[in-house]
Amino acid sequence: MKIVAMGDTHGRSIWKEIIEKEIDADKIIFNGDYFDSRERISPEEQIKNFKEILDFKRSNPDKVVLIIGNHDFHYMDGVRETYSNYQHHEAEEINKVIQDALSDKSLQMCFVHDKYVFTHAGVTNMWCITHNVNRLPEKLEDSINDLFYSNKIPFYFQMGENYSQSGNDITQSPIWVRIPSLLSDGLDGFTFVVGHSTLKELTITDRIIGIDCLSVTGEYLIIENNIPKSSK
Repeated sequence: MKIVAMGDTHGRSIWKEIIEKEIDADKIIFNGDYFDSRERISPEEQIKNFKEILDFKRSNPDKVVLIIGNHDFHYMDGVRETYSNYQHHEAEEINKVIQDALSDKSLQMCFVHDKYVFTHAGVTNMWCITHNVNRLPEKLEDSINDLFYSNKIPFYFQMGENYSQSGNDITQSPIWVRIPSLLSDGLDGFTFVVGHSTLKELTITDRIIGIDCLSVTGEYLIIENNIPKSSK
């Protein structure tokens, strides 16, 4: 099994180069945040890019996994909060393409392979206990995804005792928790593959693999024969 995972794209088309290079991959995982560019990528380009990612997913439904990030979540139907770089003028159009992706569950909150848990930001014990998420390895993915499809509220920004405006609390959801809180309260027995927190380089540890570095180094993750490594 060869897995390729990419960090936050935020409208960038670098993913096309990666999939051309990694044509033999068994799984290709996008780790969320398809919108809200901090670079000079227009809203129109961001929407076009996401539509192309969605077409790629639908052409390869068993191969491609599209994870949800916080910068996608706040455009969804029924969500009543917005985060940094929210595009008010284009929100309706972005909502349409995201709801289209949700209509056939092309977007999901969690993917689990062996010990590796792919979510945008990670999964804490506190969040799972609070929202009755099944933490067993064989149940975690479906439990998180089923919760998301039925109820968006558990994925809202949830302030904890740190009162962290950036989400550094163990109460935070898989689209918001930050690496220090994940290190202190992440589910035991898993390695979390996360974006969300921009890093100077792709970082691999036994507990956390941080991959939000496309904008910095262009690196992405390969897991082959259960061994993780960076590539670019």
